[in-house]
Amino acid sequence: MIKYNARILVLFFLLGISAYGMELDFKISGGYAYLNIKGINNGISDWAEWRKRESEENINWQYLGQNVKNLHSGIHLEGEILLSFSPRFGISLGTGYIYSDLNEKDAEVVVLRVAGPLNQIYPTTVSAYPLVLTGYYFIPLNKRLRLYVRGGGGYAWAKYVNREGKKLESAEKINYFGLMRASASGPIYLGGVGIIFETDVGVRFFLEGLVRSAKIKGFTGENQLEAKGTLYYFEEYDLDLDLWQAKNEIRSEMPSGSNFRSVSEAVVDFSGFSVKMGFIIRF
Repeated sequence: MIKYNARILVLFFLLGISAYGMELDFKISGGYAYLNIKGINNGISDWAEWRKRESEENINWQYLGQNVKNLHSGIHLEGEILLSFSPRFGISLGTGYIYSDLNEKDAEVVVLRVAGPLNQIYPTTVSAYPLVLTGYYFIPLNKRLRLYVRGGGGYAWAKYVNREGKKLESAEKINYFGLMRASASGPIYLGGVGIIFETDVGVRFFLEGLVRSAKIKGFTGENQLEAKGTLYYFEEYDLDLDLWQAKNEIRSEMPSGSNFRSVSEAVVDFSGFSVKMGFIIRF
């Protein structure tokens, strides 16, 4: 009975939209995303520098090189329910997925040890699931083309995962001994422009560019020992290697002492831009 009543309500809603000249569309897109993840990248690059200096200090080891990239490029998927009040104005409720990662080959330091070349890896992943309310303004160009601008805001649920492992080149499996897994949520704001092309079959295609602002902090989670805490960003001094190493670590208490500096809650900055393509289907 509940499902039957729900279907009737949806039917009346759609008929009401049609009666008042409104349009209800499903808009879906995907494409390239650029993220400005400074604090996380500092930790990755300093990990590689620490591993390099460690190998150079040991007379029985030889530093062979590294392939360590920055965590910037990713994907942005988005789906929206778009309600157009007129040919000029509309509003949408949408969700999506923003993802960026460094795999084992993109965060690797290789050191020659007694047993052979050792691959030391530091793969890292960040992701977010936003829920956004957006306003649209459409600008008709001709029968088939329309420009639009959009802007809105909402909330995003984010995840951060970092692992550390090692593997002799002769071995098949990676031995993971480090893990940081944390999650948080925070506000997200976006704005963009796009162009819509309408085909003869009624399906509309579009190209869209977006800018985002989403600096999310307050991450909590657990490490490889299943110890729970807050994800902190800090620099820790290693006296033997003469290095202030940037780190992102889950700790039960905020680090303190003379060998720590720049201590704060870690921020995963999903701010950046996206370039997406997609299509729009009328309900």
